[in-house]
Amino acid sequence: MSGHSVVIVRSSFSAYGGVERVALDVIQKLLQKQINVELLTWPNQHWPVSHPNLHIISIGINKGPRFLQALSFNIGVENYLIKNNPECIFSFDRITTFTHMHGGGGTHRTFLKIKNTNSSFFSRNFRRISLFHFYTLYVERRGFLNPRLKSIQCASSLVKKDIINDYGLSEEKLEVIPNGIDWHKIGSTSHHRQQTIAKLINRHHLDAKRNYLLFLGSGFERKGLDIAIRGVAGMPEHYGLLVVGKGRTTPYKQLAKQVSMDHRLYFLGPQENGWKYAVLCKALVLPSRYEPFGMAPAEANAMGIPVLISDKTGYLDWVEEGKNGVILKSPTNHETIADAFSRLLKVIESPCLNAEQIRKGAYRLDYGALMNYLIHDFLGIESRP
Repeated sequence: MSGHSVVIVRSSFSAYGGVERVALDVIQKLLQKQINVELLTWPNQHWPVSHPNLHIISIGINKGPRFLQALSFNIGVENYLIKNNPECIFSFDRITTFTHMHGGGGTHRTFLKIKNTNSSFFSRNFRRISLFHFYTLYVERRGFLNPRLKSIQCASSLVKKDIINDYGLSEEKLEVIPNGIDWHKIGSTSHHRQQTIAKLINRHHLDAKRNYLLFLGSGFERKGLDIAIRGVAGMPEHYGLLVVGKGRTTPYKQLAKQVSMDHRLYFLGPQENGWKYAVLCKALVLPSRYEPFGMAPAEANAMGIPVLISDKTGYLDWVEEGKNGVILKSPTNHETIADAFSRLLKVIESPCLNAEQIRKGAYRLDYGALMNYLIHDFLGIESRP
């Protein structure tokens, strides 16, 4: 790429968001290379970055119905792009025009298919008449088929397959580049685990003698918290489940009571750097109904613990069955859940790999190398001489 200016499109920022983390890393890497960055985002977003070459431009509205937020943001971005005609537009949102896209969220079309499979008749029909879902599908199609498209970053083979199946894009426009993790930062916590364990035990008043499993993620329904609860219920009594994330807890507390594990379920709320809770745990369980990549299992492996994920999770590309984790096969039912959690128990109690071996396997996902590839090969940007 001959130019030295990039437009980054990301509507919102959250310290807990995986997409925002990737966007922030890309912005910081570009700024280090003295690239001018124009960030198009909602008003009043507190991005933790400042630089003379960074220009933050407020677009749209971030209050009101989701449909109006999405509509105002896309129209505002379109108007900005028409006026300024940038050469490189790297979007982390669904918009109608971009040259490059972070496809970490998969397709909304596939998401709705899976969501409707597990929903009531009322919920399915509500989505069919929802302006937000109708507009999101419209924008998604326009974006994937827009004439300026050069490349889409697929976080996994799962995402690549979904885009091809849903919109017929050619493979040469789809690159599998997994989301990166801060392997070294995670390693520092892993190597000082005893201090971290003591702090977390005291903070949450936990029983240090119990064997904990970790559920890490917000959006409990999609991430399969109900499946995790049913699975852990079938494990020995000394195993408990720590839930780190944001979501409605009442239905899951009721479920835990029904399966007699309410005394083994602990809701700890959303936590920054939630992966550090792996120091307390024997494994991570995240049997998501749809997970385009899966930062939590990647981070858990980097902390040296095995993972249980579903075969609808992009991190499937990186799991070696029976070694650094196990895979819950579809369709999900009582038998498949029991089988997967039985295999997980075997991995925990008769491991093929020790913690350091599991951790070293996750080095392939260190964000430093992946970010360099993303900047140079995906965006085609070279640093200034």
